[in-house]
Amino acid sequence: MFLEKMRKNKDTAQYQLTKKFISIFLVVLVMMNLLYLFASGKFVFEFVKNKSESTMNTLVFEENEKINWSKEVDRVISEKDGDGMIVVDNSGNEFFSVKAEALFNELYQGKSLPFVKPIIFSEEGIYYVNSKDYGDFTVTLATNSEMAVDLVVGMLRINIILNLLAIVIGSFVIYRSTKHWSRNLKNMSKEIRELDLSQQSQIKVPNNPLEIKEVALAFNQLLIKQEEAIEREKKFITNASHDLKTPIAAIRGHVKLIQRRGESHPEIIPKSLSFIDTESERLEKLSHQLLILNEDRNEFLKENINFSEMVEAELNRNKLLFPRKYTSTIEKNIVIQAVRGDLVQIVQNLIGNAIKYSTENEGIDVQLKIDQPKIIFSVSDNGIGIDEKHKNKIFERFFRVDDSRTSNIEGSGIGLSIVKEIVEKYQGKIIVKDNKPKGTIFIVEIPKN
Repeated sequence: MFLEKMRKNKDTAQYQLTKKFISIFLVVLVMMNLLYLFASGKFVFEFVKNKSESTMNTLVFEENEKINWSKEVDRVISEKDGDGMIVVDNSGNEFFSVKAEALFNELYQGKSLPFVKPIIFSEEGIYYVNSKDYGDFTVTLATNSEMAVDLVVGMLRINIILNLLAIVIGSFVIYRSTKHWSRNLKNMSKEIRELDLSQQSQIKVPNNPLEIKEVALAFNQLLIKQEEAIEREKKFITNASHDLKTPIAAIRGHVKLIQRRGESHPEIIPKSLSFIDTESERLEKLSHQLLILNEDRNEFLKENINFSEMVEAELNRNKLLFPRKYTSTIEKNIVIQAVRGDLVQIVQNLIGNAIKYSTENEGIDVQLKIDQPKIIFSVSDNGIGIDEKHKNKIFERFFRVDDSRTSNIEGSGIGLSIVKEIVEKYQGKIIVKDNKPKGTIFIVEIPKN
């Protein structure tokens, strides 16, 4: 039932975590078992080696004394242990313990492993063969290792059973343990599905684990940004509707005036038509700016543009149309990779803004230079300036300073918003400063690369 439940939820975080942890658990078990095999093999080898040396050390002999090897080998070797010994004296005589001759014949036909050559595998069993030269004679001893090997194999069987139990129980424990971790994810997912954005609600932030806490905090930050974006869009729609409605209402009013009084008072027609033309032009500009503000500028339209030539051309065009005391410092051949329309909007809006808020007797200074790693474009005027309290708001959509100094100046309040959004798209920034003793400086900084 437990395994079936896991298989049904293969795509869940709980299943994936359980699978990962079990895999790690299995790797650890395999490594521990390999370590156990190595240690137990070494134990068997050392055990039979020590037993062999201990048996050889029980040989009793004295120099220059004749030894009865037939009795001595039988005294040392126990038949019940299955060991065997051969003693070869200097004359070439061989002395075998009980059944040793048949045993060694079998061992000669046995096989050994390259890294443990003293261990021989034969039909008689597993033996440790050790040979030692005492000068007057040579002793070869075959020690039966079956008992030690059987002990290790028995322990290995028990170990395998315990491992299987550990895998089953461990899988269950891991699955249950990860359930608490995944529960937080499930709760978060449920909260997100049931989230009511109209009420500006947020999801709960769990205290642990830290990763889920950070995800929840990041999601709540995203919700806050989304709420702010929604509020901006609502404000944008409200302001756009108001700004579009004003010229439309004015146009309709003059059309009705012409319809009502045009025949009896024909002198009002030229004035009304002029007003309609002015308001329709204002409406056209506003519509164009709204489209620019919300269009998705295609990155594939980027090209290498000579920014210096563009600024000079725009400045020369304005010199003909709007007389001012112009000065400029434009570094030659500054090239930037950008969408041409983006740069046009930056240059036209900032120079146009300076012209709008200054008079014929006031100066406008335009500068373009490279200050590695940035391109710096600035427009200064000696106009009416901007109050400190308004500097953080002038880049908001439709924001216009409502005072006597600007009441007669035409504008939609969108131009600087367009400039700011374009500059930020290129990872740049726009700064506004006072131009002492009078006026304003707009500085655009865009990374060269």
